[in-house]
Amino acid sequence: MWKENSLIRELEEKGVLSENLLEKFVLKYGELFWRAIKAVEEKRVKKYVFKPGGKSLWIVIGRTRKYLVIPDIYCSCDDFYFNVVTRKKRQICYHILARKIAEALKLYQIINLKDDSFKDVLNEIKLYKTNR
Repeated sequence: MWKENSLIRELEEKGVLSENLLEKFVLKYGELFWRAIKAVEEKRVKKYVFKPGGKSLWIVIGRTRKYLVIPDIYCSCDDFYFNVVTRKKRQICYHILARKIAEALKLYQIINLKDDSFKDVLNEIKLYKTNR
């Protein structure tokens, strides 16, 4: 599990990605940061909120499909599986980092849906199969 770090806390406090903070992110995450910030800039971080129940899902739209991100714990992308879980090369993928940055800067889209569309959204990201 990825623990929230001081860079994200500093970003939340400042509410803006200053030049100094940008340099710190680049030093810590390198190319991962650039991919994450591009996803944020392109508005590819979405929070689906299901009402009236209040469930929510974070989705980051990647190059080839949509990925489910469970905050600080999991991403459905191959990079997370291979480089975080299996090879232990790093703690996060760029989708998780993008979600954290987007949330810290409040730069994500909220999509409100009815509770009964929860399974449809999961189907859309290929994690849940229904027998229709």
